[in-house]
Amino acid sequence: MGAGGGGAAVAYALLNLGVERLTVVDVEPRRAESLARKMDGRFGGSRVHAGLTSDLAALISRADGVVNATPIGMAAHPGVPFSPRLLRSGQWVTDLIYAPAETRLLHEAGKLGCRTINGGGMLVHQAAEAFRHFTGIRADAERMLAHFLSRTARPRALSLSADGRR
Repeated sequence: MGAGGGGAAVAYALLNLGVERLTVVDVEPRRAESLARKMDGRFGGSRVHAGLTSDLAALISRADGVVNATPIGMAAHPGVPFSPRLLRSGQWVTDLIYAPAETRLLHEAGKLGCRTINGGGMLVHQAAEAFRHFTGIRADAERMLAHFLSRTARPRALSLSADGRR
């Protein structure tokens, strides 16, 4: 969900990790189509497709996981980007939002038996890379992540280390 900057970054990362099929959905279908074309052009193999919000129930039912790359769920944009009832146990759910650490989407997904992760890791690793870029000094991302986790109310929602291990 979401074809802006965060959605593009996640699409790139997932495809780089070997995801076989990725569906991009955005409230603006042309934006989803544009991102799908760009990613397919880069990765090939017709692995990326644009989906419609009207098809969300069917898309989520077939998905191994779902990423929310929209601002829905932040304090300034409360709510959920789609009904959590569309999820099923065994799926994974990532919400790029880091404040709050556990959004309503992640909370509901966890209750359904989904594995969840929030946007804290993305925040920390972007900050570490920006620090290196501007200072030339490599930041200790693991230490930064540990500090972030110590300051969030529900750290269980963030469970990946810098190298992607649980």
